[in-house]
Amino acid sequence: MELVVVVAIIVVLAGLTLGAMNFINQKNARTKAKVQVDLLANAVQDYNADNRSFPESTDATGERGDEVLYKYLYWDGFEARDNGGKVYLSALDPVYNTKGGQAWIQGKDAQARIVDPWGNPFHYRTGEQAVNPDFDLWSAGPDGKTNTDPKHKDSLDDIKNW
Repeated sequence: MELVVVVAIIVVLAGLTLGAMNFINQKNARTKAKVQVDLLANAVQDYNADNRSFPESTDATGERGDEVLYKYLYWDGFEARDNGGKVYLSALDPVYNTKGGQAWIQGKDAQARIVDPWGNPFHYRTGEQAVNPDFDLWSAGPDGKTNTDPKHKDSLDDIKNW
């Protein structure tokens, strides 16, 4: 009987530990996504300061916005580095990205995708569809689903710059 009680206590403690680890991992992923959104937003602001325009994305849902960001914030500057091109966010370098931790670049060259800690691409849009006057930038969150309506159930876990 004592052995059964000891095993039951161990099982309960193991369950509590696993639950706590999952909570901590999710909290860390949300924090990392917030930092990534801030880094990307600052790089977009730097791009605007130099070029007097934001990287243009006409996609209302922002689904391919990460490709736009990668092109304007890293790839174009990398390709033109010998002619004075500027890389606005060096963290987008795929070589830099492979050094430990979760890489936030998938792929190589101009086809690379910028992904959040859950492996989903970031969203970016400009123009009339944007909530902000300048640009919208967001992660779809842990569920990988998003909606243009901020009150929609798919948008509740999104991490946004607005």
